[in-house]
Amino acid sequence: MSSKTTYVDVILPLALPAPFTYAVPVELAELIQVGHRVIVPFKTNKLYTGIVYKVHGSAPSVKPRLIETIVDEEPLVTPFQLKFWDWIAQYYMCTIGEVANAALPSGLKISSETKFFFNEYYEGDYTGLTDEAFTVVQALKARKELYLKDVQELLQKSNVHHAMQQLFNHGIAISKEELTYRYKPRYETFIKLHENYRSDEGLEKLFNETANAPKQQELLLAYIGLQKQYPMVKKGELLKAANCEPGVLKRMVEKNIFKEFRSEVSRLGIFLSETEQNLDLSATQHRAYNEIKAQLATKQTVLLHGVTGSGKTLLYIELIRSYIDSLSQCLFLVPEIALTAQLINRLRKYFGNQVGVYHSKFNLHERVEIWNKTLSGEYKILIGARSALFLPFKKLALVIVDEEHDSSYKQSDPAPRYQGRDAAIMLAHLHGAKVVLGTATPSIESYFNATRGKYGLVEMKERYGQGRLPKIELINLKTSRKQGEIKGNFSNRLIDEISSALKAHKQIILFLNRRGYAEYMQCNTCDYVYSCKKCDVTLTYHKYQNKLICHYCNYQINLDQKCMRCTSPDLEIRGKGTEQIEEEIAELFPDARVERLDLDALKTKTGYIHTIAAFENHEIDILVGTQMVTKGLDFDRVGLVGIIDADRLIYLPGFRSAERAFQLLTQVSGRAGRKDNEGKVIIQTSNPAHPLFQLVMEHNYKEFYRTEIAHRSQFIYPPFTRLIHINLKEKDVKALEAASIWLADNLKKTIKATILGPAVPYISKLNNFFQRELLIKPTSESEPGPLLKQKISSVLINLRHHKDFKKVIAQVDVDA
Repeated sequence: MSSKTTYVDVILPLALPAPFTYAVPVELAELIQVGHRVIVPFKTNKLYTGIVYKVHGSAPSVKPRLIETIVDEEPLVTPFQLKFWDWIAQYYMCTIGEVANAALPSGLKISSETKFFFNEYYEGDYTGLTDEAFTVVQALKARKELYLKDVQELLQKSNVHHAMQQLFNHGIAISKEELTYRYKPRYETFIKLHENYRSDEGLEKLFNETANAPKQQELLLAYIGLQKQYPMVKKGELLKAANCEPGVLKRMVEKNIFKEFRSEVSRLGIFLSETEQNLDLSATQHRAYNEIKAQLATKQTVLLHGVTGSGKTLLYIELIRSYIDSLSQCLFLVPEIALTAQLINRLRKYFGNQVGVYHSKFNLHERVEIWNKTLSGEYKILIGARSALFLPFKKLALVIVDEEHDSSYKQSDPAPRYQGRDAAIMLAHLHGAKVVLGTATPSIESYFNATRGKYGLVEMKERYGQGRLPKIELINLKTSRKQGEIKGNFSNRLIDEISSALKAHKQIILFLNRRGYAEYMQCNTCDYVYSCKKCDVTLTYHKYQNKLICHYCNYQINLDQKCMRCTSPDLEIRGKGTEQIEEEIAELFPDARVERLDLDALKTKTGYIHTIAAFENHEIDILVGTQMVTKGLDFDRVGLVGIIDADRLIYLPGFRSAERAFQLLTQVSGRAGRKDNEGKVIIQTSNPAHPLFQLVMEHNYKEFYRTEIAHRSQFIYPPFTRLIHINLKEKDVKALEAASIWLADNLKKTIKATILGPAVPYISKLNNFFQRELLIKPTSESEPGPLLKQKISSVLINLRHHKDFKKVIAQVDVDA
C-alpha cells in the first residue's frame, strides 16, 4: 500500500471490541465520509453493512482488506450519532457494534446471511424500478427466497446493494427478520374528484349536470364536507356520510366524476388536514410554562411533576412550539407504543405532517422511511419509544421524556442495556438541547436530582379544568371473604360501584398486572404443579388458547385432562389473570361491552390503536388490562378504576418494588375522573394496613419520597450509588457455579467496591440456561466510574478466555 492510501475504521453491527480498519479503493477515496454505509468483507466470504467511524491515513499493522462499495451518496449516520453511540458503549459496558446493531433499522443492514422474501402484501406497481431491481423481483416471485449471494449470481455482479435497497424502500422485498413482525399492510379504497371538477367553475358545472340526480348531489356534498376534514376520503366513510348505496358511487366513477384508488393506510391513520393554532392553557399551566422556560435558561433539565390529569400534554405542545423553527427538531419519548396513538393525534392537530412516529413495531420499510425523513429534516417532531433516541437528528433543540419514571425506558435484553431517560439527557447534552422530564410519580433518582438542584423542578398540583383527583377506597378482601361478600374475584362493593358507573354511562378500567387466565395448574392428588421444561417458572393457563404457556420462553403444552405424573383427573387451575377477570365481568354484566388490553390481546401492530380508539370513542364500557392501562392515557368518561389485587404489586422482589408499586397504583388511579368528573378508585387488598396504601389514597408523593429516600440512604442504593448487575448463564450448572465464584473472587481482588453474590436469582433457570448473579455496589472509596468499569471489563475478558468457562455467558447491566 502506498503512503497515500486512505483507510477507514468501520463499525460492524456485531459484538466486536472495536471498529475494524479497511483500505479504500482509489476511485472511492474522494467520496467516502464519516457516517457512510459501506459494504465490507468480514472473516471468510461474509459481507456486512458497516458504518464509517473514522477516515484516516494510518496503515494498520496487519494488511487490511478493501471495502466493497459505498452504499449511499450521503452519510446516513451523523457525527452526533457516533458520539452518542460511543457514550452508550462506554457507559453501559457493551461494544459499539452492539449499539450500531440496535440503532440501525434492519432495512439499513444487509449481510451475506440476510435472506430476502417477496412481500406478498405489496399491491403497488414496478414502474419506478431499475432493470436490475425488476429482475430481482421476478426471481423473488419465482423462487420465494434469495440470499445475498443468490442476488449477486443473478445480476452477475458483487455490488447489488443499490438494487436491494430500492426494493426495501418500495416495500417490495422484506428480510427474514421482518417476517417475525407478521406485518400485513392495510389497504383501503379512497375516492377523489376528477381533476376536471376541482375548480370552483368545475364544481358549479358538476352540480348543474347532476341537478336531476339528488342522490349524486348528496354524494357530492358529503365528499366536499369530508374533503375539508381529511386529506383523503375513504370510500366507506363517504357512503356512510351520504347514506348512499354503492351503486350510485359506481355510476359516478363510470362517468369520470369520481376516481377510485387503493392506498396503504398510513401507520398513524388519516388525520385532520387543518391544524389548530390556539391552546387553551389554564392559569396553572401558564405559570408552569413560564417557570419551565425560566429554569431552562440556566439548567439543561427540568422535572415537571404534575398530578395525573393536570394537562401536561398541552404544556408539552406549547413548549415544542417555542423551540421548533425551520432548522431545529424535537424528540418526544413515551415509554410504550400504546401511548403513541392518542398522543400522535393530539400533536398532529397542532403540527400537522411535521410529526413523525418511530418504534420497533414498524416494519422494515417504515423504519427506513422515518429514518430518512428525520435525516432530511422533513420531520420536526419525532414521537417514539426508547429506540427513537437513535434517529439521525440534525439539530435537536428539545427532548421531552413523558412518564419519565416508567420502567419500560430500561432496555433489558439484548445489549445495549441502556436507560432511555438517562440516554435522552446525554443525547440532548451532545446537541446542546433542553430536556423536560414529565410525570405524576417521579422516579426516586429524578426527584433526588431535582431536590439537590441538578435539575429544575416545576410542580402542577391541580387537575386541568374542573377535574378533581379521584376518591380512593380500600376493600379488605379478608373481611369480605369472611362475610361472604365476594363473587369470584370481585368484592360486592366493587360490583356495586361498577353497576352504578354503568348506569351513569361512565366507563370502567379494571387493572390486574397478570395476563393469561390463571397463574398455574396443580394436581390435587399428587400436588404436581405444571412447570416449564426450559425455565424455573410455572406455566400460565391461557383459556382462549386452551394451553399452558411460559411467559419467558414461550414453551407451550396443550391442556391435560389427566395429571402428567399420576394420571389423576383432579386438576385445578389456581390464581388469576386478565382473561379470567374479563370472563367474570362479562358474566356479571352481560350487557356491558368488555374488552381486554394486554400483550395477548395485541397480536398486531395496530391492535392497541383499535382498542384505545374504541375506548376513547365510548365503544367499550369496561376495559380490563395489565399495566398498559396505567400509562398516561387520557379518557374523559372513566368514572371508576378497580384494582383487583394490589398485593401482588407490593411484595415483588427488588429494592425498587415499593417505588414501582406506588407509581403503578397512583398512575392507574389517575385514569379516573378526568375533565369535570370526579372519579372513584376501588383497591382490593388483603393487607389494607400497609402504609403504602395510605400514601396512595392521600396522593402524597412527597411523603412517599421521604420514606423511600431514607431507606435507600440507609442501605446505599440508588441514587446514593450506581449499581452494576452481572448475570451469568450456562447450561452446565457446575461450570456456572465455578465461574460465578471465580468471577466474584477476582472482582474483589481487582476493584474497590461491595460485591454481593454470587446468588441464585429469582428465576434460577431461563430457556435451558442456569443463572447466577452478582451485584457491584460502588462506595465512596471506589475508583471513578470509567476506571471502575474498565477494570470490571478486564476481569470479564479473563473470564471469557478461561479454559473452563468458555461457554459461560456474562451479561452486564449498568444502573440495574
